[in-house]
Amino acid sequence: MWYRWLLLLLLLSGNTHAANQLKSAVSGNFPNGLHAHFIKYISEQLNVEAVITHMPYARRLIELDDGSIDMMVGVSGTAPIGSHTILLRPAYDNLSIGLFVLAGNETLFTEADDMRKHLLSLTRHANSDAILSAIPAAHIVPARSLEQKIEMLLKGRIDGFLHVTQSTALRLKELGYTNNITQADYQPPEVYQQYIAINNHSWLYAHKAELEAIIANGIASGAFQSIRRNYYADTH
Repeated sequence: MWYRWLLLLLLLSGNTHAANQLKSAVSGNFPNGLHAHFIKYISEQLNVEAVITHMPYARRLIELDDGSIDMMVGVSGTAPIGSHTILLRPAYDNLSIGLFVLAGNETLFTEADDMRKHLLSLTRHANSDAILSAIPAAHIVPARSLEQKIEMLLKGRIDGFLHVTQSTALRLKELGYTNNITQADYQPPEVYQQYIAINNHSWLYAHKAELEAIIANGIASGAFQSIRRNYYADTH
């Protein structure tokens, strides 16, 4: 009889999180993008199902803090997180922000000060907020998505926009705009650490130490780098 109890104990211990779901969200522009792959990696390490919805970055921050979702990836250390949001450490990735313009207008921006002279669009509460801290408010056009930035630039409503370099290049290729939109001569030099964040009332909070160990192991083993490398290899 003892071995039956041992088998039951092993089954239960191997499914500690089995009754839970990991609720998260990603950009609707990239429903199966890099963030979705990172979320799936974490859910696999926890042995739980990932339920991923789509919403803009700012909305994700709000819904994470109010507990509508459990976890969010791609949270900058400069993001205005709420009191119920916890950044897990260490940071799992670093990102650069690109400055994009219409082809032929690359020289509109040749130095940092040029960003004070032209209309620029950015996603509020994203990494680029810190870059534009010294830019006059009248020169900033907020946008909810990369698609909106691209549309405004093509219609001449802005002179340029800021967005994550690699994901923008991928989206421009998908939309067939690689000959229409390119990077400006000047590029912001800042690199931003990216964190995974959880809600402190989520079931995940009780497993904070386990999650941070998963992140640390993912960095040490090269798992996060491998996910990024394979994703961009498959999409190019």
